[in-house]
Amino acid sequence: MKDDLFFDKKAPDRIDRVDGRAKVTGSAAYAADHKIQNTVYGFLVGSTVAKGRIKSIDTKAAERAPGVLAVLTYFNTPKLPGYTTGKDPSKPPTGGQPLRFFATNEIFYYDQAIALVVADTFERVLHAAKLVKAQYEKATHKTSLADSLGNAKIPTGPRFEDYTRGETDGYKGAAVKLEQEYYHPIEVHNPMELASIVAFWEGAEKVTVYTKTQGVQATQKSISDAFKLPLENVTVHAQHIGGAFGMGLRTWPYEIAAVMAAKKVGRPLKLVLHREQMFTNVGYRPATKQKIGLGATADGKLIGLTHEATGNTSAYEEFTEATVNISRFMYACPNVTTRYRIVPLNVCTPIWMRGPGEATGSFALESAMDELAFALNLDPIEFRLRNHADSDPETKLPWSSKYLKECYQMGAERIGWKERKLQPKALKDEDWLVGYGMGAGSFGAFRWVASVKARLQPDGKLLLQC
Repeated sequence: MKDDLFFDKKAPDRIDRVDGRAKVTGSAAYAADHKIQNTVYGFLVGSTVAKGRIKSIDTKAAERAPGVLAVLTYFNTPKLPGYTTGKDPSKPPTGGQPLRFFATNEIFYYDQAIALVVADTFERVLHAAKLVKAQYEKATHKTSLADSLGNAKIPTGPRFEDYTRGETDGYKGAAVKLEQEYYHPIEVHNPMELASIVAFWEGAEKVTVYTKTQGVQATQKSISDAFKLPLENVTVHAQHIGGAFGMGLRTWPYEIAAVMAAKKVGRPLKLVLHREQMFTNVGYRPATKQKIGLGATADGKLIGLTHEATGNTSAYEEFTEATVNISRFMYACPNVTTRYRIVPLNVCTPIWMRGPGEATGSFALESAMDELAFALNLDPIEFRLRNHADSDPETKLPWSSKYLKECYQMGAERIGWKERKLQPKALKDEDWLVGYGMGAGSFGAFRWVASVKARLQPDGKLLLQC
């Protein structure tokens, strides 16, 4: 596809990313690239069952292996004073809680860490980790969303209650209606930079970490709460943000475990997950099953829209997304119903990937809009234009800005939409079938408190730090 199809050559030069050159040339350092003298290495040993309890762990061979400094397990790990970010430590959180490695002998998912081996070189820690052996009391596990839909539940909290505007399931009385189901499996993220952390303590009350995070303050707060340290005693470095795909949006159990192990051995510690652990321990886009009911008049005006979605979470924590929320405001429709459910499975907690649940919901909604447009014998863009929401149907407020109609027009012109025929397999380029499709999506423009410092320098330059 030609570059000038989407880029206006008359547009002003694009703004350079401050760290762009470092990233594309490979000079940008990963968190694990940070070097500290006298560093030791950690390696996580994962469970070989998906649900159950640890009966015993034999760590003697690993502890006797060359260079090994410690092997942490449920049976010998010092108990952390916290790990209760935003919660009352005297009460269990209603939506579950982040997993605490080595806090109990319970296994929630396959490859959950059952031991953390620490040694003076990476080669030695890798060898010693293979010597750790465990026995389990196995239990029946559930890892399939499709097989566990009967266990679906409404997530905790008022934000997830069923939503109705107008008549419940109002699409059913429409002249033309469509009912369809859509499913997608989990989607994992595997950026080039592996999940990693370097942690070192200065005394018993001050810790510094270099870690892969998209929120240094959130990570600082999590470590502060877990170890009950003053915030100012926790320093978090994340020099370059990018390629996290959602993984960097929370503090994972491996990070807390690494900080804990660094304190126990009294030396800087580096822990890097290997590729298999990236699939099992640091989140993913959850599997989701969606049902869409759409109804319209014969001339293509939406009468009703029902959007139901069920996604998976982990067995120990509620993970939720705004999967159905886009259907409440995307199109002008008087009768809208949304229902959202989650199913606990024996897997690691999911995470908000690029983009989060709104993108997942858009896939189902926009697919259904295309199918109903075909049933109405309407061009998909024309169908959307007839149901364009000139103001927010959910809040009854005007948009701060909205150029969706202009986007439709520009996109259609640039890809030759007028050549598209409504019938499938109608457009060919020699021996190739050519498909033309479109879709729309939306995501919230969230705003929080911010601060800025301005410094006017003697040479007349203005420096803004935000």
